[in-house]
Amino acid sequence: MVSLGELVSTAGTALRPLAPFDAARTITGVHVSELDDPGRYLDGGELLLTTGIPLRSRPMDAYVDRLDAQDVGAIGIGLGEGWDDPPAALVDRCRTLGIPVFAVPDGAPFLDVSRAFWSITGRGGQDEALRTAHTHTRLVQAAAGRDPVASILRQMSQAIGGWVAWLPFGPGASLGTLHPPSLEGLLPAVRVDVERSLLRSGVEAASFVSQGSAVVAHAVTDGEHTRGALAIGAGRPLARADRQLALTASALLRLVTSPTAGTRRAEGWFTALALRGDTAAARALAAVADLDLPLEFRVLVGAPDPSIFSAESDGVVVALLDPDEHPSAGSGVLSAPVTLDDVPAAAARALALHRRAPDTALVIEPESRAAGWADLLVATDPMLLRTVTSYLRHRHQAERTARELGVHRNTVRPRIAAAESLLGVTLDDPDVAAELWLAIRDRSV
Repeated sequence: MVSLGELVSTAGTALRPLAPFDAARTITGVHVSELDDPGRYLDGGELLLTTGIPLRSRPMDAYVDRLDAQDVGAIGIGLGEGWDDPPAALVDRCRTLGIPVFAVPDGAPFLDVSRAFWSITGRGGQDEALRTAHTHTRLVQAAAGRDPVASILRQMSQAIGGWVAWLPFGPGASLGTLHPPSLEGLLPAVRVDVERSLLRSGVEAASFVSQGSAVVAHAVTDGEHTRGALAIGAGRPLARADRQLALTASALLRLVTSPTAGTRRAEGWFTALALRGDTAAARALAAVADLDLPLEFRVLVGAPDPSIFSAESDGVVVALLDPDEHPSAGSGVLSAPVTLDDVPAAAARALALHRRAPDTALVIEPESRAAGWADLLVATDPMLLRTVTSYLRHRHQAERTARELGVHRNTVRPRIAAAESLLGVTLDDPDVAAELWLAIRDRSV
């Protein structure tokens, strides 16, 4: 979240207050519009920037009232085009309704304000990502320690500022373990709530309230059997980062409580995590174990002589290979190169091909046509690539694309036309759009 006070401070002279404002007010985005009624394009909470040209022939009270009805976050009027000085009627109406109002001085581009907003957003995201990455690493280190289950619980408890429980299931299973020990009295009630939410419903994850805490529980499975559950609770709503850490902890508990945990090498652990889609835990493990990883992998299914990066999936050996590595096996299925995030999808495709013809010669999955499109955009123009990425993300909505990029929507359309001409396709084709989006995401651009 970006506070209005922080935005004004970061934007500097590009954003001048015209009335007192609440510095703690949250701004959700920066939107530029010269429409008479831009409110229908707002989601609420945005700083709306306008030159005010349409206001010369329209009642200002009605304009501001419509924006207030859409819960606009603030209004900024650019000087030098439509107005040399801020219109008093606009300022007065904003003050009456409690809408913060600002002037963008003559010569200061609106883009400066948009850049200030995204720089704040980027800083917050980077800080949170860094903290989460460090915790992922500590969880993996805990899993490699002398008492892995207790160490994982302790690290999770410290990370979320709440309690964390491991609840084993099955014949002869103990009541479980909860950290911190001072709250172990919660364990019987938590176990009852988790069993009711997970075991009886058959789901893999559930959220509920237990003993006054917001709780997230994840089943720790072994194929079709539920080996136990991880439950985390805090006296506050659990954030996305907390839930990501819970997924990592669940994946690690799945490994450390496995009967083969003591014999599996780091490469095998990495492969097992990657195949389940637990990429954060896999990357943290690779960093701790000093594993040398390629930027992309090929997934090899059903080979009799797999690499050290191998694990079983549905009873079939699955290996991860460097794209430049040529398998010596004469059978199996070899995927096209994919990033770590797309290993589960590539493995699923390869497993499906292998099941249809398990004893045939080696089958190699061809690279998609979209890979060439993505490579061409990367090599041609970074701004063109950013525009296409945003355009696809916002489902072909030029207005939302322009808002994200901090440009006018009339700038977006020529860029999309240029990209279509470069690639020789139309992005209105749903197959083209879907393939290109996946290819761009594969390259993490």
